[in-house]
Amino acid sequence: MEISLGGDDSDHCLNDLRRWVRADDDLAAVRWRVLTTAPAPGEMSGGAATGLVATFLQPELAVALVSALGGWAAARVAARRTRIRVRIGDHEVEVEGPGSRSALERLVRDLWADPGEAA
Repeated sequence: MEISLGGDDSDHCLNDLRRWVRADDDLAAVRWRVLTTAPAPGEMSGGAATGLVATFLQPELAVALVSALGGWAAARVAARRTRIRVRIGDHEVEVEGPGSRSALERLVRDLWADPGEAA
């Protein structure tokens, strides 16, 4: 599952999201990798962080992860504009604002309809 963030202060959002999901005991089995842009010409290290990749073996963790993302987004809606894009295989959804949780839940339901698209 690939999670990309946009909106106001996306670097801070990414760090905040990482703390949020790492604090969730239900997601302890999820492995996380940070997505970065390619280094700019003349730079030796990677570019800016743009998102997270979540890897897990149990499909049920997708539901727990979506719930955590929805809770995180709901907590942020009043304070900052945040856009979340989640991609799992060929399925992708981009959400912004209070409807984030239900749109993310629809993505998971789509995956259950096509179980060959596991994370």
